[in-house]
Amino acid sequence: MSLRGNTAFVTGATGGIGVPLCQELEARQVHVVRYDRKEHGDLVKNLEGVSRSLQELKPDILVNLAGMNSFAMAEDQDYERIIQLNLTVPMRLCQALLPIMKRQGSGQLVTVGSMTGLIPLPHLTGYVAAKAGLKAFSDALRRESIGTGVSVTHLAPRAVKTAMNKGIADTVNQRTKTNYDHPDQVARRMVKAIENREAEVRFGLSERIFATLNFLTPGLVDKGLETHTEIGRQELNGAHGVLVDPVQ
Repeated sequence: MSLRGNTAFVTGATGGIGVPLCQELEARQVHVVRYDRKEHGDLVKNLEGVSRSLQELKPDILVNLAGMNSFAMAEDQDYERIIQLNLTVPMRLCQALLPIMKRQGSGQLVTVGSMTGLIPLPHLTGYVAAKAGLKAFSDALRRESIGTGVSVTHLAPRAVKTAMNKGIADTVNQRTKTNYDHPDQVARRMVKAIENREAEVRFGLSERIFATLNFLTPGLVDKGLETHTEIGRQELNGAHGVLVDPVQ
């Protein structure tokens, strides 16, 4: 489906994936409205105002890309902050646009989750919980929206070479030989999914297999991740974890 002439509102537009994603959309003649934390302020704090602005803008496409993670022991994580940005914000922004899109009989809501929402990894408990919730929300909303003209697309990247994966998290990924994708590659696939109004895209063949195993035999995956868990403990020993600045 051609995206030419559409308007897209993108959160997380200035991040590692957001920049090439917006470029890909603009190359398809989409008018992109970016949310930039440096210019517009904290997205969580400005949620009510952003929701009202969205209702005035009436974009054809909403891309919920803003997010943050924290690689740390569970007891050291700021769950409220992580869940607000990764889960509450996209839910509320979708909620703000739904009545308008339903009246128009068209629109696309895009949520960006993570394969860690399907393969819960240790030391990312808050991020995992938020992304798992976002996946469930997207599935439920997509089914609820059948027949309304509103489509819901959920995207679940694996590790991407951006600022989101740096410091201790990157060291653990390197030691466990975690696969990385390039932001440009991820952005191209995301835009293709938006063009085709795909229900869901999961990145990485091995990750997709692992996610299925986690669903069917979680105990087996527990065993498989023992080395990953131990490496994370080693890297976090004496540290307080790394809270990655949010991309809004």
